[in-house]
Amino acid sequence: MKLVLMEDTRYSKDVILNSLKEEGLKNGASYIWDGLIRFFSELQSIISILKQHIYRNLEIESPVPYVDSVKNEIYTGEWIGVYRIPSDFVKEGIEIQIEPKIGVKYFVQMLNEISGLKQMMGYNAINVAWVNTHGYSYVRDYVCYSALLEQLTELMFSEGIPPLTMRQELLLNDFTGHINMAKTQKLLEMGIPLVVAVKKQIELPRLPLIIVTKFHLILQSMLLNLLSEIKSINHYSMKPIEQMIEDRIKYHSFVLLNDIVKPFISSAGSMNLEDREVLKEARKQAGKAKWIRDIVDLYESFMYKRPLLFDLFEEWKQKIPIQPLPTSKVYELWILSLLMKIFAKKIGKKPKMTQRDGGFEFDFEYAKIEFNIASREWSKIFSKVGHVPRPDFMLLNGGRRVVADAKYREIKRLQLEDLERMVAYILDYSEPQDHEEIKGFFITLGFDDKLELLTERKDTVPNVRIYRVNADPRSKEKALLGLRQIYQKFLS
Repeated sequence: MKLVLMEDTRYSKDVILNSLKEEGLKNGASYIWDGLIRFFSELQSIISILKQHIYRNLEIESPVPYVDSVKNEIYTGEWIGVYRIPSDFVKEGIEIQIEPKIGVKYFVQMLNEISGLKQMMGYNAINVAWVNTHGYSYVRDYVCYSALLEQLTELMFSEGIPPLTMRQELLLNDFTGHINMAKTQKLLEMGIPLVVAVKKQIELPRLPLIIVTKFHLILQSMLLNLLSEIKSINHYSMKPIEQMIEDRIKYHSFVLLNDIVKPFISSAGSMNLEDREVLKEARKQAGKAKWIRDIVDLYESFMYKRPLLFDLFEEWKQKIPIQPLPTSKVYELWILSLLMKIFAKKIGKKPKMTQRDGGFEFDFEYAKIEFNIASREWSKIFSKVGHVPRPDFMLLNGGRRVVADAKYREIKRLQLEDLERMVAYILDYSEPQDHEEIKGFFITLGFDDKLELLTERKDTVPNVRIYRVNADPRSKEKALLGLRQIYQKFLS
């Protein structure tokens, strides 16, 4: 039985019981409610652990699901996913699908536009997207290692694979080629009338290429299993994730059909290549071929790394078949994709991306976008006493810096702590202090496309102003119009 609930929504017992009855449940609804209460209490702990470890330093704002025992309600949180709860009253159990509050169509559109960052930034976009949506989990590991292996494999092919000279000793009836005199003399003394000839043979470096092949086989297999898990839940909001994984699988399949790699598939499937002495020999055979050596290093890193909380994921696989997505991060990434398009079009350059201070910097030369960076370099106050704040976006233009905070909610649902954090960002990061004003921007859900002054303080020098603009996936053109006003205000 399937129960479809909306993210970021509270549900009372009566609402859930009515939904179960509409699905055809006749008996045991109250017992199922009790089971839901127990499950959401456990889920609160599980997702809190994920936020603490898998999403460390990523400032995930998505509230976790929880149970309000006073009002006897469950809150679904801002996490898209599927949960499965066994039940004595429903043979196949209860499957709960959490759907996005903006609608499946527009959530899918956000994910598709995030994946489009790859066309602007190349392979680095994969790391940006998957770290922020899946944290440092095994899912992110599989996808990001796959992308890194693709880069190194293409570089290996473009560089060319240097041949390896192998010495081979043959027993012959007469003197031909280079002779190993010592071994030949020994045979003659033993009464064996044969000659030991040394033959040099040119061939590809077999061991490192077997490792390259096995690495592609392993990642292809793991991604196929991951794809199967995601498809099994049949959640339409995850379709773009399926497509991204399918693209990775297709690349590994393509490489494994290559004439250089294909002959090593059988050996790669049967050989033990994890021994460090084997890896050392592989590096030796690779010689000066940098990219092959880098692939061997990456393979060793992958094989000896244990993903964070992997045992926890395995333990909860039956109830949580796929890793839930924090929708606030998906929204932030979507805002990033729109800002990148605006900056690239206005400035006429593609950005250079670097990863630093736990976040990502996109340098357009004339201006920069910093995403989720906690910068001690720019922090004027907090860096002196401890934890440095991490705004969603910092926009830089010469000596000017302003902050922008994306909130996956309407303006009426801004909380006092959101304003407190924004004031902290402005006072700590904004420059220059001798300008007419220092400012920050809230980016929220809604359809009004005008830049609005939310609040200000005019009795200070400089004045402090907080602006608000809407950027809603349900109206992309208005979202772009609103964000362009941030660009214009930032540069003015």
